[in-house]
Amino acid sequence: MRGMRTLLTVLALVGLAGCGAPPEAPVAAPPPTLALEAVQPDLFAATGGQPNAWADYDGDGDLDLFVGFRGAPSRLYRQTAGRFEDVAAAAGLGIDLEVRAAAWGDYDGDGDPDLYIGFIDLTTPNRIYRNDGGVFTDVAGMLGIRLTGVSRQAVWVDYDGDGDLDLFAAFRDVPNRLFRNDGARFTDVTDASGIGDPRRSVGAVWWDFDQDGDLDLFVANQNGDDNGLFRNDGDGRFTDVAVEMGVAASGRPPEDGGVGPSLADYDADGDFDLYVANYGPSVLYRSTPGQPFVDVARASGIPVETHVTTSAWGDLDGDGRPDLYLAAFLAGDPHYRDWLFLNRGAMAEGWRFEEQLPAALVTNDATHGVQMVDFDGDGRLDLALTNNAEGGGHPLFRNVTEGGGRGLNVRVEDARGRAVLTGAEVRVYEAGTTRLLSAGLVDGGSGYCSQSAAPVFLPLGPDAPSRVDIEVTVPARGERRVTRVEGVARDGSVLSVTVR
Repeated sequence: MRGMRTLLTVLALVGLAGCGAPPEAPVAAPPPTLALEAVQPDLFAATGGQPNAWADYDGDGDLDLFVGFRGAPSRLYRQTAGRFEDVAAAAGLGIDLEVRAAAWGDYDGDGDPDLYIGFIDLTTPNRIYRNDGGVFTDVAGMLGIRLTGVSRQAVWVDYDGDGDLDLFAAFRDVPNRLFRNDGARFTDVTDASGIGDPRRSVGAVWWDFDQDGDLDLFVANQNGDDNGLFRNDGDGRFTDVAVEMGVAASGRPPEDGGVGPSLADYDADGDFDLYVANYGPSVLYRSTPGQPFVDVARASGIPVETHVTTSAWGDLDGDGRPDLYLAAFLAGDPHYRDWLFLNRGAMAEGWRFEEQLPAALVTNDATHGVQMVDFDGDGRLDLALTNNAEGGGHPLFRNVTEGGGRGLNVRVEDARGRAVLTGAEVRVYEAGTTRLLSAGLVDGGSGYCSQSAAPVFLPLGPDAPSRVDIEVTVPARGERRVTRVEGVARDGSVLSVTVR
């Protein structure tokens, strides 16, 4: 039994394909109907939630959930076969402070994920909790990391390609910081790297946008500040190329600004496009290799101009295309609505999305953390939200959509079996061909204030072939190393791919 459940359903708007065709022409099947059900709603009812982050912290093969709060102790939900219990106090994570950022990453390379926690209290240094068999100890001071400030996005990322995870932290009130992992201690390389953006940063994502074999950084900045796109020059230095690449958003009024960036190959062309949730007009930057990004949000049917805090991509309806969830927030309005745009694919007038938020989520007020993971391993993406307004809770929804495809969960590992390859690109092809079915990233941090160390979910529609080839590309030290696994059966199980 899964306990008390609430069923939420949204019907897709469906038209007939081939309008005007002869009567004998086949009619395209309608898209799957999205259905979500609340998991253990009493357990996930507490309000004040801000970041939420998933990882298999105890190594038992399923994903667990950390939630940080405003006005309540943090929670660590250990999963056992689809059921959750809060074990934060016993694990050493019952943090009774306002948590604003959370990021999992195996910084010490011992095979289990450790946890970075960021606060907004200027007198409280941020913490790094080392995972010792499921019990956590703050070791930030031992590692030489002392960070204070209004914390926002944190990312564990191997920016220098030396095989271990470094730490990037964005702040709302002080310059961003980058620490290089040197084994027993970390070294502050902010000034030497040129990455210490002094503008009011909120969200950050890393990926190899120029495909030159190293990881670059996009930073979403608030209060009318330009965004930053820091190109990794491969020598330990970064150059801000946001203006020339078309993503600076210059000239915004002081009340507007960038908040929650996220990445997806929404148009199935093999490269990664950038959505930036903004105060003011949000943007969808379409990527074309070697050219500046182009904002196609309005042309694609996503004309959102409001206080959006978080963006997250994932194929919720199982049609094989990543959909876009947007969480919005406005102080003083406890039911400021969210948005869900279902990806309808290429049409005659261009790539199109349709807004289809379930009625029960319109007043959900998912103001901060939005994460999509396949926590129950059934090949369908589930949805976790955290709300810091009264009455919102921090609900977890299991995806029970019928008729859609079942995607693949891919865990990318290095030669030592460690999950330390943030920014690795995963692509799925029809077996024995070059026909691309979907693409995803090992995501070290995106959206806003939340991050998950979960397997990469690769959506596959209901008509996908029974077997696929998986290709993993790892950008590091000026190279893009490719590993390919062929003839994989498509189901919801987690496949581990070890890269060369």
